[in-house]
Amino acid sequence: MQEDRIPKIFISYSWSCDWLVVPLAERLVSHGVDVVLDKWDLKEGQDKYTFMEQCVNDPDITKVLIICDKKYADKANARAGGVGDETVIISGEVYGQMRQDKFIPVIAECDEEGQPYVPTYIKTRIYINLSNEEKYEEEYEKLLRNIYKKPLYSKPKLGTRPDWIDGENKNLFPLIDLVRQIKGSQSDKKQQSCITKFIEEYVEMLKTYYGQDARDGKLTYECFVEMKAIRDIFLDFVSALAETELNFADVICDAFERMYNTLTTAKGFNPNAMQACDSDYEIYKIHIWELFICVIAYLRHTQNYKAIYELLTRTYFLTSSCLDDVVKPANYCRFRFHSRLIEEQYKPTTPNKDKFTLLGYTICTEREKRPIYTNQSIAEADLFLYQVAKAYKLAEEDRYREPYWFPTCYVYVKTWPNEWIKMKSKKYCAKMFDLFGAKSIEELKEKLKDCTSDREIRYNGSFDSAPAILDCIKLEEIGLMN
Repeated sequence: MQEDRIPKIFISYSWSCDWLVVPLAERLVSHGVDVVLDKWDLKEGQDKYTFMEQCVNDPDITKVLIICDKKYADKANARAGGVGDETVIISGEVYGQMRQDKFIPVIAECDEEGQPYVPTYIKTRIYINLSNEEKYEEEYEKLLRNIYKKPLYSKPKLGTRPDWIDGENKNLFPLIDLVRQIKGSQSDKKQQSCITKFIEEYVEMLKTYYGQDARDGKLTYECFVEMKAIRDIFLDFVSALAETELNFADVICDAFERMYNTLTTAKGFNPNAMQACDSDYEIYKIHIWELFICVIAYLRHTQNYKAIYELLTRTYFLTSSCLDDVVKPANYCRFRFHSRLIEEQYKPTTPNKDKFTLLGYTICTEREKRPIYTNQSIAEADLFLYQVAKAYKLAEEDRYREPYWFPTCYVYVKTWPNEWIKMKSKKYCAKMFDLFGAKSIEELKEKLKDCTSDREIRYNGSFDSAPAILDCIKLEEIGLMN
């Protein structure tokens, strides 16, 4: 049925149901349904049998309502009176035609045991029951939805083939099953056990992506594309974890520490390793960087700013090089990564050689996992991580590392993160207290006073630098409105 087509129906009934039929027909008309009813449309001199036959067989009539009470059922079964004539016509159509949804039994009366009176020829059909006053409105809505072909419950659109099915020689199902167990468990102890096991198995599964050709930019990029399947499972784990009573930030921070210290060092793969190159583990640094951005995208979506504050102000204890097994204090900016293999070795050979960043372009155009992880939410989360860094007064023990997050994806942000413009509201500022560890608007302003733009934070050849918080709102505007 086209959206703008007016549905047209015919009502077949016995005179004993006048009390229900006329009000029902009037109400359907008021709801935009063109009702053909003998009381309205059968004129003096017309043949009743012909009228009924034309209505039942009229292709413009999309539904035929068969109003069933005891009198109608008895006459239909006995083929008696006008109802008997209609029964001959309708039963022939019911048994002979392909469109089985055209005829809808509508129950007007039930017997003493609560069983509906229905003619034998339509006894097996699913019906609408208008005999119960208490459920009348619910059943009427079902009828109206049926007429308009707008059911309350619709089969969802066919989705796409899951990426993890196509993972070459990668059995990701055990990870998927652990996420299901976390979601389904009613025991805190079992949830904790499944979470611990998930992180262990996730790290071990990631190790299977390591290869001797790890220093090839093209193969590293292809591996990154393939790893979307396992990334998506981690994102399902994130949402499952958020539904538990466990401390979200503690679990996630420990997971990132473990991934980083295991997967970016030679001894994480071979305890006796004596030689390695940092580029051997670029794929894992890329993966951890993308995961961290996505976790922030999730927490922004759920507005869990307290957890964001914990993740971004936590001191992480991380290794400094691929042959180093000694951990040192670091801030979250260590998880930000620039891949020389992909951006400098491989990108110039691709059709996307003129993009500012191949990884950023790919992440912001081909890595969605809806509804939360959209192209925009990922790009905004990356920019967000740059914008808040100055407010946290981050320190990095390694003097060769700058304590900031370069927002690779900022060139793909269409609108600035909406947290900042909303800070004009005093009420909204209360949410930002959690994000910045402030207790008052004045303290919030003090935290944000250094969050100004830096012309150095931009791509070569780009006029626009990454916007800072105070590009979105002036310091004096914070908390001005109720």
